[in-house]
Amino acid sequence: MAARVRFQDFHVRRDIFINVSPYEKRIALVEDGRISELVVDRPESTRIVGNIYKGRVVSVLPGMQAAFIDIGLEKAAFIHASDVCPAFDAAAQADDDEDSDEDPRKRASEKPIDQLLREGQEILVQIVKEPISMKGAKVTGYLSIAGRFLVCMPNSNFIGVSKKSRDHSARRRLKKLVQDLRGCPDVGYIVRTNGLQETEEEFRAEMAMLESKWEFCKAVAREVEAPALLLAETEAAVGILRDYFSERVDKVVVDDADEFRAIRAYIRELSPELSGRIHYYDEKLPLFDAFELEQDVQKVYHKKVWIRKGSHLIIETTEAMTTIDVNTGRNVGKDDQAATILDTNIAACKEIAKQIRLRDLGGIIVIDFIDMESEDDKDRLLREFKKCVRSDRAPITVASQISQFGLVEMTRKRVREQLVRTVSVTCPTCEGSGQVLSAASVTASIDRWIRRSIVKNGAKKLILVIHPKVSAYLLEDRAFAFHRLESQGVTIDLVEDEDCSPDTWRIFHAGSLEELTQQFNGV
Repeated sequence: MAARVRFQDFHVRRDIFINVSPYEKRIALVEDGRISELVVDRPESTRIVGNIYKGRVVSVLPGMQAAFIDIGLEKAAFIHASDVCPAFDAAAQADDDEDSDEDPRKRASEKPIDQLLREGQEILVQIVKEPISMKGAKVTGYLSIAGRFLVCMPNSNFIGVSKKSRDHSARRRLKKLVQDLRGCPDVGYIVRTNGLQETEEEFRAEMAMLESKWEFCKAVAREVEAPALLLAETEAAVGILRDYFSERVDKVVVDDADEFRAIRAYIRELSPELSGRIHYYDEKLPLFDAFELEQDVQKVYHKKVWIRKGSHLIIETTEAMTTIDVNTGRNVGKDDQAATILDTNIAACKEIAKQIRLRDLGGIIVIDFIDMESEDDKDRLLREFKKCVRSDRAPITVASQISQFGLVEMTRKRVREQLVRTVSVTCPTCEGSGQVLSAASVTASIDRWIRRSIVKNGAKKLILVIHPKVSAYLLEDRAFAFHRLESQGVTIDLVEDEDCSPDTWRIFHAGSLEELTQQFNGV
């Protein structure tokens, strides 16, 4: 009988919630009662980061020190010279420094791209960044296959340990254990943070699984023609469980019976002693509503995010970067303005770190905190912000100081399209700008069109098709604007069309009904 859970039965600590519907799957990681990470998977947008392909080089660009690889996707993938993996050489990769954490595959001297690849050459690559906007996927030749406790690195003999372990004797013990257990001579390993306390049996089982995947990749690569997919990354829910599920997770709650059974079977195989933490939720109230998560999810889709006492963030993303503006709003304080500003900025740090992770924002991010005069306050703010983003698993770099214009600049590794773009489409009216012309501006453009038409002896009887809001503007104030248009020597029949965009219009010949819009639009 499936274990069932009612939302009243738990005090939320660190949990994973999986909401399944025919249209999308939502996976929320909750820490201390607040969503810290949200993944939305849809049938039409399969995630491909981590997939390993056999590709074919289609072009080599020495000027860019890069090449394009056909891996079977719509657009060729991009690879930089620094990501081309040299041929495996066990002697060259001998690890002299037992405490080193540098992948020896990357120690080789850099060569020009035209000495590493040639057109038509076949190469194994792995996607590290999904296609975003007009860009194809970014790939690397440095392959890795992730498990719960270990990361397997094909074409290497390097053994490393998570940098979060600072106990040198423990690091040496783990390295020797992995070295002794390794079955394939052409793979290396990194012990993940989750694996620092694991047993030899756990390592043995996971290494056998990871090495079998690599052997499978090699076998398929020998048989198939490029381009071809060799190994697909696990789907999102399993990936989240692989990366996060451990004794520190209190529970995993799933609201779909089939998904529940699949996840429970997966955990029973990996950590049978923890399978009792997988729970099936079958109440009528939606899962995210029951655990009070939906409100935080909905915040992700809006550019304004409230903090407290009227202060808020404005988050906007362009092709080049994301900007985050901190505003005091009604939070003006009573006495000490400097203290109020610092307090608001500190509160904003926590919300900004949360929103960056929730929205999966990547690339350059610029934060405009409320201006502060005190250098001590600025230093405290920067320390607090760095502390807040520390828990983010994506690589982050924060500028060492606040700029002269009061901005905090940072970068976050962009792996996939940000969440908002995953769940939305560009507005067909404003085409993503967030702005449409006012009724007055639309009327002015119609006025200019009529003037051009008259100069070129255009038609005198016209049909003007416009949005009802523009029509209302033309006819208000005793139809002053409309009479002005007709005063130029034309007769106009107005036609309102709800389907017409508020800032577009169409003009037809009243007799022949021929559309004339493009003839005199000035473009």
